[in-house]
Amino acid sequence: MKKAFLKYQLKYWLPVYLYLILIFYFSSQPIIPASALLSEKVYIRPYLQHIMIYAGLALTIHRAANYSRNNSNFWVIFSTTLYGLTDEIHQYFVPGRVFDFLDIGMDFLGAVLALILISLYKRVK
Repeated sequence: MKKAFLKYQLKYWLPVYLYLILIFYFSSQPIIPASALLSEKVYIRPYLQHIMIYAGLALTIHRAANYSRNNSNFWVIFSTTLYGLTDEIHQYFVPGRVFDFLDIGMDFLGAVLALILISLYKRVK
């Protein structure tokens, strides 16, 4: 029983945990002046990054949750957005970073778009 559970955790949840750690790592980095300047020229870029990163997180959570009792789309969106919120709180304490409610909205949008893409993929498949 324990061996099967460990195998399940490694196969389905380890990618989620690694993705969360990766987001945390990059969120801990102060903004590099060159990238901040680029962001001013292309205003939508940071928000597209949030959408893409959190869509990826939603995909990994969906994959893992699909094989557990918590496989609802609500749970995927809620957990992805909640992590986005905690990430913004974390960024508040990182020099050069700020808490931005719009980022949380983009994280939510990324999760929703990921689930829409999954739904469309299942219909075509």
